[in-house]
Amino acid sequence: MPIENDPISIELSLTRATAVEPSPRVLRIASMFGLGIDEQRLRTIVEPTSLQLTPGDVVFITGPSGGGKSSILHLIESALACKPNVVVHRFDALPDPPDRPLIDALAADWPNATLADLTRTLSLAGLNDAFVMLRKPSELSDGQRYRYRLAQVFAHVARQHDAQTHAVLADEFGATLDRLTAAVIARNVRRWTRRDDVRDRLIFIAATTHDDLLEPLDPDVLIEKRLGSTVSVATRADREAEVHQ
Repeated sequence: MPIENDPISIELSLTRATAVEPSPRVLRIASMFGLGIDEQRLRTIVEPTSLQLTPGDVVFITGPSGGGKSSILHLIESALACKPNVVVHRFDALPDPPDRPLIDALAADWPNATLADLTRTLSLAGLNDAFVMLRKPSELSDGQRYRYRLAQVFAHVARQHDAQTHAVLADEFGATLDRLTAAVIARNVRRWTRRDDVRDRLIFIAATTHDDLLEPLDPDVLIEKRLGSTVSVATRADREAEVHQ
């Protein structure tokens, strides 16, 4: 069955109603600044924004802490989950691995994999030290556990032989890693998404405050969420045109 590479259109928008409980302190602050608290207000978190995602895309959501990156990620997740032939994988919702050496834990997740498949996948996630491959998940540092989660994602997508598009969503991407390691992992993710066996059926969406990952991740779609409701979307072509202006 052929895999369709048609763009997936998504409309994003988020508005929340806010109200304040009138405690004595709240009433004093409201009085000091001349604010009324007896009515609900609508707050726009994400202004209406259109996205087009194509299998093979890497999407990078960045902006200041508290700006609404996770909200955008959740909106994209909800929109993609409603699309036919799209499977959504949340990075933070992967099953806990069995407490075995990593090489065996990954094999339990990917029964038909060869030893070469397993070692290559762990290496791609930055776990290429033989001593680390023989450790159990409970013996890993936070950064190593994060990288093992990435290996789980690689394995999960690789073992699928279907005509569906697999969307991987990674919030706080690289946040637990030192900056050099984060850049290496981001570059490996970009390299992985271009592999012949996954590029026509994968969308990788990463959200983080660390804009130093822009260059190694080399996204096809860059989403900048500033404080307030403003959202800026730029494709690779947009960025290249800006550079040459």
